[in-house]
Amino acid sequence: MSLIRLFSFRFMLISLVISTVSSTAWAETAEKVSLYDYLPSDEVISIDVGEQKSEVLIRSWIGKKKLGAAIMFASTGMDADSAGLQAFLRRELTHTGWATISITPPNSVMTPNFATSPEEVAKAGEGKNIQKSNEPTQQFTDENWQNIREKQELFVVNSMNQLDALGKPYPGKRMLITTAQGAGLTISLLSKNQLPKPDILVVINPFMRQIGENQALPKLLAELEIPVLDIQSRDGHRASLDTVKIRRELSPHNSPYRYSQQLMSLNLTQETAWKTCLELIEGFAQRINKAYP
Repeated sequence: MSLIRLFSFRFMLISLVISTVSSTAWAETAEKVSLYDYLPSDEVISIDVGEQKSEVLIRSWIGKKKLGAAIMFASTGMDADSAGLQAFLRRELTHTGWATISITPPNSVMTPNFATSPEEVAKAGEGKNIQKSNEPTQQFTDENWQNIREKQELFVVNSMNQLDALGKPYPGKRMLITTAQGAGLTISLLSKNQLPKPDILVVINPFMRQIGENQALPKLLAELEIPVLDIQSRDGHRASLDTVKIRRELSPHNSPYRYSQQLMSLNLTQETAWKTCLELIEGFAQRINKAYP
């Protein structure tokens, strides 16, 4: 009986070791699999962004038109081939004379969970953490938010700095298409001359998460000396809807080759709206190409 128990114990140990090794091997294999393994391998380029790896998706132009490269930068937290408008434009623009170069955006900022200890609660009369009832609760200190923003900006700058080499096979103009918080970051970085200026800038539902940053965005956009197509859909983030009117008001007037704002009646969740965006972008690009060949 003791021999049978010993054998069973050894069998269990061997099974556990095999299971552990198999699980470890599976995890290591999973880490090596690209997020874009469904795409042709020559379409996915791995780059080093600081100490981490990132991926860039490149699609060549299709047909006789060869206008240049459209650099695509989605909102934070999305990927370079996010389903919906991003994936649609990335593929369809190649039929209109634009190669597409899509970079992976930085991670989005997660809302922190707070647990306030009793000793940190302000006592009556101390006047600490006084906040108006109509103001949202502050989620980050100014210092923490500044650190987050600097990391996001550094990621974008380091990624964009590698696009000259990747875009060499596609000479011509450079059109930068960016959405939501990605558009807000892009506008801010361009205003600080931290990104090379594209020939055409397309912003879709642009906004910044912090109230102060978002309120400053229209002025920064208006001061960019770049032809800008500003697309706003009705289902855009509330922060982008809040600034849509002032973005138009601050823009250069009677300057069709400098700024154009297009208000869409459709939601960007609809494929019809994606096609409308494509038509707006193609039309604006043709106008700018004729004005500045």
